[in-house]
Amino acid sequence: MLPPTVPLIWKRSARARRITLRIEPVRGEVIVTVPQNVTRDRALAFVHQQTEWIARALAALPEKPALTDGSHVMIDGHHVPIFHDPTARRGCWLDADGLHVSGDASHTTRRVCDFLQLLAKERLTQTLQTHSEKMNLYPTRLDLREVRTRWGSCTKQGRIMLSWRLLMAPVPIQNYVVIHELSHLKHFNHGPDFWTLVDSFIPEGRTGRLAAERWLRENGTALLRAA
Repeated sequence: MLPPTVPLIWKRSARARRITLRIEPVRGEVIVTVPQNVTRDRALAFVHQQTEWIARALAALPEKPALTDGSHVMIDGHHVPIFHDPTARRGCWLDADGLHVSGDASHTTRRVCDFLQLLAKERLTQTLQTHSEKMNLYPTRLDLREVRTRWGSCTKQGRIMLSWRLLMAPVPIQNYVVIHELSHLKHFNHGPDFWTLVDSFIPEGRTGRLAAERWLRENGTALLRAA
Protein backbone atom coordinates (compact mmCIF):
# COMPACT_ATOMS: atom_id res chain seq x y z
CA MET A 1 0.00 0.00 0.00
CA LEU A 2 1.15 3.55 -0.72
CA PRO A 3 2.32 5.60 2.25
CA PRO A 4 -0.38 8.15 3.16
CA THR A 5 2.14 10.99 2.74
CA VAL A 6 2.67 10.35 -1.00
CA PRO A 7 0.43 12.78 -2.93
CA LEU A 8 -1.23 11.54 -6.12
CA ILE A 9 -1.87 14.11 -8.85
CA TRP A 10 -4.49 12.96 -11.36
CA LYS A 11 -4.39 14.18 -14.97
CA ARG A 12 -6.95 13.28 -17.62
CA SER A 13 -5.57 13.21 -21.15
CA ALA A 14 -7.39 12.86 -24.46
CA ARG A 15 -4.11 11.85 -26.10
CA ALA A 16 -3.07 9.20 -23.57
CA ARG A 17 -3.53 5.61 -24.69
CA ARG A 18 -2.64 4.00 -21.37
CA ILE A 19 -2.22 4.86 -17.71
CA THR A 20 1.22 6.23 -16.95
CA LEU A 21 3.03 7.23 -13.77
CA ARG A 22 5.68 9.91 -13.38
CA ILE A 23 7.47 11.19 -10.30
CA GLU A 24 7.49 14.98 -9.94
CA PRO A 25 11.06 15.55 -8.68
CA VAL A 26 10.66 18.71 -6.62
CA ARG A 27 7.72 17.80 -4.37
CA GLY A 28 7.91 14.02 -4.73
CA GLU A 29 4.40 13.77 -6.12
CA VAL A 30 3.17 10.85 -8.22
CA ILE A 31 1.66 12.18 -11.46
CA VAL A 32 -0.98 9.74 -12.75
CA THR A 33 -1.98 10.36 -16.39
CA VAL A 34 -5.25 8.65 -17.25
CA PRO A 35 -6.94 8.23 -20.66
CA GLN A 36 -10.42 9.67 -20.95
CA ASN A 37 -12.11 6.26 -21.19
CA VAL A 38 -10.47 4.78 -18.07
CA THR A 39 -12.34 4.93 -14.76
CA ARG A 40 -10.81 6.33 -11.60
CA ASP A 41 -11.18 2.98 -9.83
CA ARG A 42 -9.27 1.20 -12.59
CA ALA A 43 -6.54 3.83 -12.52
CA LEU A 44 -6.28 3.61 -8.73
CA ALA A 45 -5.97 -0.18 -8.96
CA PHE A 46 -3.11 0.30 -11.43
CA VAL A 47 -1.37 2.69 -9.04
CA HIS A 48 -1.59 0.16 -6.22
CA GLN A 49 -0.09 -2.49 -8.51
CA GLN A 50 2.91 -0.19 -8.98
CA THR A 51 3.62 0.56 -5.33
CA GLU A 52 7.04 -1.10 -5.40
CA TRP A 53 8.08 0.91 -8.46
CA ILE A 54 6.81 4.12 -6.84
CA ALA A 55 8.68 3.39 -3.63
CA ARG A 56 11.93 2.73 -5.53
CA ALA A 57 11.52 5.86 -7.65
CA LEU A 58 10.89 8.06 -4.62
CA ALA A 59 13.83 6.54 -2.76
CA ALA A 60 16.07 7.22 -5.76
CA LEU A 61 15.35 10.96 -5.69
CA PRO A 62 18.41 12.97 -4.64
CA GLU A 63 18.24 14.34 -1.12
CA LYS A 64 16.82 17.85 -1.02
CA PRO A 65 19.48 20.02 0.61
CA ALA A 66 18.77 22.62 3.25
CA LEU A 67 19.91 26.02 1.99
CA THR A 68 21.13 27.19 5.37
CA ASP A 69 24.35 28.30 7.02
CA GLY A 70 27.11 25.78 6.36
CA SER A 71 25.41 24.08 3.41
CA HIS A 72 26.18 24.54 -0.29
CA VAL A 73 24.33 25.62 -3.40
CA MET A 74 25.29 25.01 -7.04
CA ILE A 75 26.17 28.04 -9.18
CA ASP A 76 27.65 27.47 -12.66
CA GLY A 77 28.31 23.87 -11.71
CA HIS A 78 30.34 24.74 -8.61
CA HIS A 79 29.44 23.98 -5.00
CA VAL A 80 29.26 27.40 -3.33
CA PRO A 81 29.17 27.50 0.48
CA ILE A 82 26.44 29.47 2.22
CA PHE A 83 27.36 31.74 5.13
CA HIS A 84 24.79 33.33 7.41
CA ASP A 85 25.87 36.75 8.67
CA PRO A 86 23.11 38.03 11.00
CA THR A 87 24.73 41.41 11.65
CA ALA A 88 25.28 42.43 8.02
CA ARG A 89 22.89 44.77 6.23
CA ARG A 90 23.63 43.77 2.63
CA GLY A 91 20.93 41.20 1.89
CA CYS A 92 22.72 38.51 -0.12
CA TRP A 93 26.04 38.83 -1.89
CA LEU A 94 28.42 36.51 -3.69
CA ASP A 95 32.20 36.73 -3.43
CA ALA A 96 35.22 34.46 -3.71
CA ASP A 97 34.44 32.86 -0.34
CA GLY A 98 30.83 31.96 -1.06
CA LEU A 99 27.25 33.21 -0.82
CA HIS A 100 26.62 35.43 2.19
CA VAL A 101 23.14 35.95 3.64
CA SER A 102 22.27 38.57 6.22
CA GLY A 103 19.24 38.94 8.47
CA ASP A 104 17.29 36.42 10.51
CA ALA A 105 18.39 32.82 10.03
CA SER A 106 14.80 31.69 9.47
CA HIS A 107 14.76 33.63 6.18
CA THR A 108 18.02 32.22 4.80
CA THR A 109 16.48 29.64 2.47
CA ARG A 110 14.03 32.10 0.93
CA ARG A 111 16.72 34.76 0.51
CA VAL A 112 19.08 32.30 -1.16
CA CYS A 113 16.36 31.28 -3.65
CA ASP A 114 15.47 34.92 -4.35
CA PHE A 115 19.13 35.76 -4.92
CA LEU A 116 19.62 32.81 -7.26
CA GLN A 117 16.66 33.86 -9.39
CA LEU A 118 17.98 37.41 -9.69
CA LEU A 119 21.45 36.13 -10.56
CA ALA A 120 19.95 33.74 -13.12
CA LYS A 121 18.12 36.63 -14.78
CA GLU A 122 21.35 38.60 -15.05
CA ARG A 123 23.63 35.82 -16.25
CA LEU A 124 21.26 33.88 -18.50
CA THR A 125 20.15 37.10 -20.18
CA GLN A 126 23.79 37.86 -20.96
CA THR A 127 24.36 34.30 -22.20
CA LEU A 128 21.34 34.59 -24.50
CA GLN A 129 22.53 37.93 -25.86
CA THR A 130 26.02 36.57 -26.51
CA HIS A 131 24.79 33.56 -28.47
CA SER A 132 22.11 35.58 -30.26
CA GLU A 133 24.82 37.80 -31.70
CA LYS A 134 26.97 34.83 -32.71
CA MET A 135 24.05 33.03 -34.37
CA ASN A 136 22.32 36.16 -35.70
CA LEU A 137 19.09 34.88 -34.18
CA TYR A 138 17.17 37.16 -31.85
CA PRO A 139 14.20 36.17 -29.66
CA THR A 140 11.32 38.56 -29.12
CA ARG A 141 11.46 38.00 -25.38
CA LEU A 142 13.16 35.98 -22.65
CA ASP A 143 11.26 34.65 -19.64
CA LEU A 144 12.77 32.80 -16.70
CA ARG A 145 10.28 30.43 -15.15
CA GLU A 146 9.69 28.04 -12.26
CA VAL A 147 9.38 24.88 -14.35
CA ARG A 148 9.92 21.21 -13.58
CA THR A 149 9.63 19.42 -16.92
CA ARG A 150 11.97 21.21 -19.31
CA TRP A 151 15.02 23.45 -19.21
CA GLY A 152 13.93 25.66 -22.07
CA SER A 153 11.32 26.21 -24.75
CA CYS A 154 10.67 28.47 -27.72
CA THR A 155 7.36 29.62 -29.16
CA LYS A 156 6.52 30.30 -32.79
CA GLN A 157 6.29 33.96 -31.82
CA GLY A 158 9.99 33.89 -30.91
CA ARG A 159 9.67 33.97 -27.14
CA ILE A 160 12.21 31.86 -25.29
CA MET A 161 11.62 30.45 -21.81
CA LEU A 162 14.42 29.14 -19.62
CA SER A 163 14.32 27.51 -16.22
CA TRP A 164 16.06 29.79 -13.73
CA ARG A 165 17.64 26.67 -12.20
CA LEU A 166 19.79 26.40 -15.33
CA LEU A 167 22.07 28.83 -13.47
CA MET A 168 23.15 25.92 -11.28
CA ALA A 169 24.42 23.83 -14.21
CA PRO A 170 27.98 24.15 -15.58
CA VAL A 171 28.38 26.97 -18.09
CA PRO A 172 28.77 24.63 -21.11
CA ILE A 173 25.40 23.08 -20.21
CA GLN A 174 23.81 26.53 -19.98
CA ASN A 175 25.28 27.38 -23.38
CA TYR A 176 23.87 24.21 -24.93
CA VAL A 177 20.33 24.87 -23.72
CA VAL A 178 20.45 28.47 -24.92
CA ILE A 179 21.85 27.47 -28.34
CA HIS A 180 19.19 24.76 -28.60
CA GLU A 181 16.34 27.21 -28.01
CA LEU A 182 17.80 29.90 -30.27
CA SER A 183 18.08 27.34 -33.06
CA HIS A 184 14.30 26.89 -32.89
CA LEU A 185 13.96 30.46 -34.12
CA LYS A 186 15.21 29.17 -37.49
CA HIS A 187 14.01 25.57 -37.39
CA PHE A 188 10.85 25.05 -35.34
CA ASN A 189 11.35 21.28 -35.18
CA HIS A 190 13.98 18.69 -34.29
CA GLY A 191 14.87 17.73 -37.82
CA PRO A 192 18.35 17.22 -39.33
CA ASP A 193 18.78 20.91 -40.21
CA PHE A 194 17.96 21.88 -36.63
CA TRP A 195 20.60 19.57 -35.16
CA THR A 196 23.16 20.64 -37.74
CA LEU A 197 22.64 24.25 -36.68
CA VAL A 198 22.89 23.38 -32.98
CA ASP A 199 26.05 21.33 -33.46
CA SER A 200 27.71 24.09 -35.49
CA PHE A 201 27.68 26.37 -32.43
CA ILE A 202 28.70 23.76 -29.83
CA PRO A 203 32.51 23.74 -29.35
CA GLU A 204 32.75 19.95 -29.76
CA GLY A 205 29.84 19.68 -32.17
CA ARG A 206 27.60 16.64 -31.88
CA THR A 207 29.88 15.07 -29.26
CA GLY A 208 29.54 18.13 -27.04
CA ARG A 209 25.80 18.26 -27.54
CA LEU A 210 25.32 14.61 -26.59
CA ALA A 211 27.54 15.11 -23.53
CA ALA A 212 25.39 18.06 -22.43
CA GLU A 213 22.18 16.09 -22.88
CA ARG A 214 23.66 13.20 -20.90
CA TRP A 215 24.72 15.57 -18.10
CA LEU A 216 21.17 16.94 -17.84
CA ARG A 217 19.68 13.44 -17.74
CA GLU A 218 22.05 12.39 -14.98
CA ASN A 219 22.03 15.57 -12.90
CA GLY A 220 18.88 17.46 -13.78
CA THR A 221 16.74 16.01 -11.01
CA ALA A 222 19.29 17.02 -8.40
CA LEU A 223 19.20 20.60 -9.69
CA LEU A 224 15.41 20.64 -9.62
CA ARG A 225 15.48 19.58 -5.97
CA ALA A 226 18.33 21.87 -4.97
CA ALA A 227 16.33 25.06 -4.51
